[in-house]
Amino acid sequence: MDEIYHELHFNNRVVKTFKKRDTNFWKAFQKNKNKYPQKIAVTDGDKKFSYEEIYNFVLNQSSYIKNLGIKKGDRICLLFENSWPLIVYTLVGLKNGVIIVPLNPKSSIAENQLIINDCSAKTVFLDQNFCKNLPSKDNINTVADIIVFKENTMLKDKITPVIDEIIVNEEDAAFILYTSGTTGKPKGAVLTNFNIIHSCLHFKRHFNLSEKDNCILVVPASHVTGLVAHIMTTLFSGGNLILMRAFDVKEFLYLAEREKLSYLIMVPAMYNLCLHRENLKNYNLKNWRIGCFGGAPMPLGTIKKLKTLLPNMLLVNAYGSTETCSPATLMTLEYNEDLIASVGKVVETGKILIMDENNKELKKGETGEIWISGPMVIPGYWNDYKRTSLEFINGFWKSGDIGYQDKDGYIYILDRKKDVINRGGYKIYSSEIENLLSLSGLIIESAVIPKKDPILGEKIHTIIYAEKGNEILDSLKNICKQNLSEYKQPDFWTFLNKELPKNKNGKVLKSLLIEEMKDKF
Repeated sequence: MDEIYHELHFNNRVVKTFKKRDTNFWKAFQKNKNKYPQKIAVTDGDKKFSYEEIYNFVLNQSSYIKNLGIKKGDRICLLFENSWPLIVYTLVGLKNGVIIVPLNPKSSIAENQLIINDCSAKTVFLDQNFCKNLPSKDNINTVADIIVFKENTMLKDKITPVIDEIIVNEEDAAFILYTSGTTGKPKGAVLTNFNIIHSCLHFKRHFNLSEKDNCILVVPASHVTGLVAHIMTTLFSGGNLILMRAFDVKEFLYLAEREKLSYLIMVPAMYNLCLHRENLKNYNLKNWRIGCFGGAPMPLGTIKKLKTLLPNMLLVNAYGSTETCSPATLMTLEYNEDLIASVGKVVETGKILIMDENNKELKKGETGEIWISGPMVIPGYWNDYKRTSLEFINGFWKSGDIGYQDKDGYIYILDRKKDVINRGGYKIYSSEIENLLSLSGLIIESAVIPKKDPILGEKIHTIIYAEKGNEILDSLKNICKQNLSEYKQPDFWTFLNKELPKNKNGKVLKSLLIEEMKDKF
């Protein structure tokens, strides 16, 4: 613990920090460039770029943005698939103190317009394939330039590299990531260099990551998992970042074998797809040592299959969000089936409290809202003091997740506060039922949603995606009867022969399921 110090940050937060750390991400990248200049940093299809090549691209493009009048603190939006130019422009922003705002290629014109205007972006850099995703110039008020990327230009450009160093402090904003905005206006989470460095250190230290590791970017870079857990962490550790435009099982497994994949994070649905669409025995995946997952419980059947087929891979549960700059908890590396429903313990420099509705701390084992603090927790939302003041209190972020901490410090997530079902005055946590069903080994995935009822207010509707469908209904009902109180027993069951609908980040769209199922029964 001698490496961990208490420090004051963001004006009023006393947090635990790693004493030995870089003050900004660009310094960490420079160190790796000096250590491993010829080592591959980024793999994009058949193109491979060394740390030195990426470094030189960044210097080159730093001159370019300087000529455009872009300066420290300005916001630039990036609209790219997972590709090497995206990595370069991201690092350009980090070197120069320019705030990067990634746009998701799958977002609508209206969504992009809202984000560009909300952050007052000065410039938009984009791939030519996504010009159709941009609003008209008249509708993006602050944008001075729209730069369409041309590969040959960057590869052959002879602009004199910028040599003057921009002072980038650790509390300077690096990214603005906009939440999905399922209710109301999306929130622009401000990620600082301080947040990113500590998140990278949490991943690196916990998983013992090094220059020998290879990671495949399988989720959009506009999401915190893709940006921090994959891109930032891999380049911070000196590893090789392998890019996928979009997740495809066959391509993923081909790349995993070819590039000797060793580490990545996916949602459980992606692991399930790998098992159901391909025979893993046909691929050499012996180098895959860390298979991290989050966002949903991993079915016990999936875990057992993966452990059999990939004995060298350790499955690790993680819990985090955009507001925690990715990991808030990580499961210990020693596999223990008794802890399968837990998301692990709080990260080294973090702290978690379980709070009641009156903002009073609860005891171990008691259920309440999860509050999180630490150097990885962001300072707040872009240009939104009201939301920031509501969700960030005394250095803690109010997650909106309901759960508890056991006597040994393991955290259990029961539900989102907004997803709690109220059945005749009894609160039912949908995740409690979903976790129980996932551990049965009988299903692929499930979603528990409310069903309006004139007497009880809401009843419990369980939707199942499984290979055997209705054949397993009695078994599932028995599991619920044996493990759940009577008021928690599902009232309705629906079996689907396809995977559940998900958003761009792989999370189940319960709102869509509620709408689709409202007239059933």
